Amino acid sequence: MKIFFTLLLTITSLLSSEIKVGAEDTAIYLPLLKSKNIAVVVNHASLVHQEHLVDLLLKHNIQVKRIFAPEHGFRGKADAGEHLKNGVDAKSGLPIISLYGKHKKPSKQDLEGID
Repeated sequence: MKIFFTLLLTITSLLSSEIKVGAEDTAIYLPLLKSKNIAVVVNHASLVHQEHLVDLLLKHNIQVKRIFAPEHGFRGKADAGEHLKNGVDAKSGLPIISLYGKHKKPSKQDLEGID
């Protein structure tokens, strides 16, 4: 009986534990990004507590210089299979480089000025 209750308490504890994604642990990575020029590969699901990772980084004065976006685009507005062109994010003003279609990875030029 004692084993049953121990097991039950352990399972209950595990089920009630909050799952934390790595991006939520800002105390670890924000200090490493200070004074760096960074680029991010993100999509609309790159959220930290319902806030987009790029918006969070900018709020913490991280120098995000470029956004690389896969299918569906950075903010998730594009339909599946839709051809995405490079552009500018209306909210942040940052340049967005599409990594969909023939341009599947950043070029050397895309990464100029990025630490």
